[in-house]
Amino acid sequence: MIRPPDLARIGDDVERGLAAAGACGGAVALVLGDRVWTFVHGEAQPGRRVTPSTPFHVCSCSKPFTAAVFSQLVQDGAVAWDTPVHTVVPEFEFGDPWVSAHCTFRDLASLRVGLTRAGIAEWGIGQNLSREIRLVRARHMDFAAPFRDRFSYSNLCYIALSLAAERLAGKPYPDLVQDLICTPLGLADSYSAGFAVEPGADVALPCLPVSGVPTRVRDLTGPNSEGSARIYLSARDATGWLRFLLAALGGSDAGPLPSMAVQAMATPHTMVRDADIRLALQEGGACAYGMGLFVTRLHGQRLLRHGGGGRGWRHATALAPDARAGVMVMAAAESPAVDALALQLLEALMGETAHDWGTPFAQAAAVAAAAERDAIEALFPVDPGAPISSPVTGRYANPVTGEVRISADGSRMRIVPADAPDFAATLRPLGGAVFDFAFDEPALAPQPLDPPFRLRVAGGPASPALETSYFGRLVRMT
Repeated sequence: MIRPPDLARIGDDVERGLAAAGACGGAVALVLGDRVWTFVHGEAQPGRRVTPSTPFHVCSCSKPFTAAVFSQLVQDGAVAWDTPVHTVVPEFEFGDPWVSAHCTFRDLASLRVGLTRAGIAEWGIGQNLSREIRLVRARHMDFAAPFRDRFSYSNLCYIALSLAAERLAGKPYPDLVQDLICTPLGLADSYSAGFAVEPGADVALPCLPVSGVPTRVRDLTGPNSEGSARIYLSARDATGWLRFLLAALGGSDAGPLPSMAVQAMATPHTMVRDADIRLALQEGGACAYGMGLFVTRLHGQRLLRHGGGGRGWRHATALAPDARAGVMVMAAAESPAVDALALQLLEALMGETAHDWGTPFAQAAAVAAAAERDAIEALFPVDPGAPISSPVTGRYANPVTGEVRISADGSRMRIVPADAPDFAATLRPLGGAVFDFAFDEPALAPQPLDPPFRLRVAGGPASPALETSYFGRLVRMT
């Protein structure tokens, strides 16, 4: 028998946890059996407090919604998980023709295609470009892992799932989310924003430090990320979403999806190799991915998780189905403290002794960031005493990034990517032929865990080229 949770202590933990994360605003949804609670913190926008009905853009915590929508289409007989992707989304091809021919929707949902996460097609393509234009770039992207060999996170896989669902059902994806999930579950505040959220809308805004001052910034995860992101969810509605998942995982067919479909989402499909604590916890560190959910263990019980993040956002979902307990933390902040808080609150609901999750999560994030930084700096070594070798002005391009313009602005060198305008920047010389980026966009203000952005002048006078840590190799256009 799980003892009743200490709500006063949980409320204090929420306040401390969100404050530790530096959240300008936040909301928490808790479910234990048939009981639900919500907690709120700070402001959604300047002068507007967060309430239980305030929608947050939950970023990659949208992926379980996409898996659920597609599962319903499978249940309805519109498609099978093992249908080849190219039969519905021919734009989503890969550099390997065999993979293009054999990749299925199950491969997309279980994130085992193997695509690299590098480049603007995965992260930073302009919000005015369509999902189709974003997906078509995959044919020029490298593989980070062999096909079906292991878990390899890719936003493009879930973007393709949403586009396929739209085509199979013959209606816009936001309507599918509304019809198949939100309306049946009574999620009155929530929706999939496959369109720009109107200025002044009653939603939470992302926030991060700019020059040490907490600052509201523009959401850089735009409409062409729908499927991998773009669900706006309130704490009040999150309780309904968590209750549905927990009930279905417990065998109930009362919700919009039958139990076996939700069980399939929580069934291991792909091994997550070399996972750190942010994915796999104690008890051997075993971790897998189902369809929209990480599958691991906590205190001998099954644990289902998913995180979501973007510039100025961090969210975490955690479910302990055997205890009928669920947590969702949504925060206008970028901090691993959010993931730690979700597990701390889940332990409180499970009746387990609370752990200090904040320290190991912060350490794991710092170690991962340091490894990424060291790898980039090794590829772009700086010689501070060497004469500056500036890039030749003009247009550069590659098939994934598209066109980038290098220009001189007085004594400054500028880089402006046509297909990723948020990444326009001034190039700052570090020594020799290596530069870093000073971005124009406030949402790209440097944060402690950010990787360095580097550019190196490459090629000879007859064929100028640029090597970059984010946009790949760019060749000058004639």
